[in-house]
Amino acid sequence: MKTIFILLAVFFSANVLLSQDKPEVISAFEDEKFKEEFNILPEPKVTFELDITAAFTSGQFKEFYPKDGMGGIGLSTLFPLSIKNPLDVGFEFGYYFMSETRDKFEYHAPFIGVYDVYARVSGSMVPFHIIARVYPLKNSSSPVQPYVEGLAGFRLFVVNQEVNAYIVSSGEELPRVTVTNTTGSWSYGFGAGVKIKVSKNNLLYLNAKANQLYGTETNYMDPSSVALYENGTVEYSSFRSRTDVLRFSIGLHLMIE
Repeated sequence: MKTIFILLAVFFSANVLLSQDKPEVISAFEDEKFKEEFNILPEPKVTFELDITAAFTSGQFKEFYPKDGMGGIGLSTLFPLSIKNPLDVGFEFGYYFMSETRDKFEYHAPFIGVYDVYARVSGSMVPFHIIARVYPLKNSSSPVQPYVEGLAGFRLFVVNQEVNAYIVSSGEELPRVTVTNTTGSWSYGFGAGVKIKVSKNNLLYLNAKANQLYGTETNYMDPSSVALYENGTVEYSSFRSRTDVLRFSIGLHLMIE
């Protein structure tokens, strides 16, 4: 009798274990079959974007930086919350080359006469932003995935400004005045974009987007305010400017499983 009880206990235990394992195997198989049949996107752990970017100044920023735009590169890293959740969060870093600008100003001062002031401005802009992005069609099999996003962070500006005064009557060129400023401004904005599938495994996309970014004020030297004195000293004032830009980017979006 004891032997029978032992055999029944072993049989019952084995049956329970089999009944627990079987649904997991079927569930996993059905899940993979479902994804393959409906071409659902794989569940990535992280996504990377590498972009070529053009930024165009607006408002007060355009008064300081009169060039049509500036070029640069950007790198974004996003972390999907899940395969079904349309929200991805992450951060971005970029580097923009501010093309050199040159201006000439003509003045007249007592005891000196006519003098010219040549001003040169160059530098770079480095943005750091946190990103929250929403894909409305994330759970579909569409090869085209539009999205909207919000950004918040700050931008670092390294501006090199050089002023050179030239006295017309004597032909004398005064020593150059060089000012290098590293300043920052808070930055925030919004944007929209679209990624288009270019690989069969749903992991590589062509990505294009546009962002409107608003920046708080930062200080610059005002080359139009340069004053030359009889002793050869140069004086100038500074002004504050917002740092608003409209940004367009195109690049690659890579999903890592």
